[in-house]
Amino acid sequence: MELNKSNIMVATDGSQASKQAFFQAVEFFEYKNIFNQIIVAHVSDQQKTYLPFEFQSTTIYEDYKIELLSRYPEANYQLVFQEKAQGQENIRNQILTIAGDLNVGYLIVGFNGRKGLKQDVTLLGQTVRNSVYNSKVPLIAVKKLYKRDETNGFKFVVCIDGSKKSYKSLESAVALSFDERDSLLICFAPTPDREAFGTTIKTKVEEFMTKYQRKWQYKQLDSSYRAIENVIEMINNSDDLDFVVFGSNGYRAQLENKTFFGSTADELLKKAKANIIMVP
Repeated sequence: MELNKSNIMVATDGSQASKQAFFQAVEFFEYKNIFNQIIVAHVSDQQKTYLPFEFQSTTIYEDYKIELLSRYPEANYQLVFQEKAQGQENIRNQILTIAGDLNVGYLIVGFNGRKGLKQDVTLLGQTVRNSVYNSKVPLIAVKKLYKRDETNGFKFVVCIDGSKKSYKSLESAVALSFDERDSLLICFAPTPDREAFGTTIKTKVEEFMTKYQRKWQYKQLDSSYRAIENVIEMINNSDDLDFVVFGSNGYRAQLENKTFFGSTADELLKKAKANIIMVP
């Protein structure tokens, strides 16, 4: 599956979390036949004169310039550093505007910001919250840096519920699992009223996956009125699931013809220990 040669973009604020997000982007970008460019974007606010040296725009620019120059020809990357525009509500919205303007296929952010880990790890930072709720492009929120090695690739778990968004998420996971070492676990976690749809969903998944040479398996969890808890438990009890892929909303939103950010997506974002890939 092609990604139509889009770009991959990292939003940075100079924090260690955003640097980790950059290195995760590098892991995906190493295959240059997938993405055109890797973009590092930063929006500064002149009113924040109190920021320490390492968080100042010029420092961040020089840091990433060195990182990119040491890896790629100039044609393979962009550094997009802007001042907060007049009338712009906040920096986070300006980052999303940049992503929309530059043919970005995936926007990558650190799960935490300059303040680091929160005492309550389920509390979202402002950048992550704004990005997942408002991004028009798929978003990767990085909690931990994962790398392929000589024998092991990335392991993706794809949450599927029969909705169009969940199949779109599967397409995204297939596109990103381009290395022969990568693997997919496609998971259906039904509520009792949806359990009977398992056979139909499995058949559709099988038909879709026959078109691609990927290592994959399908798993249906036991039905539960709190099905999402089963998914999170499965992810968090596993030592080898790197990315969880899901749509910004699911079957209920599709039935109601609404575009709200779903409660299932919200819980996965907050509680799953794997890195997040959210498909809008």
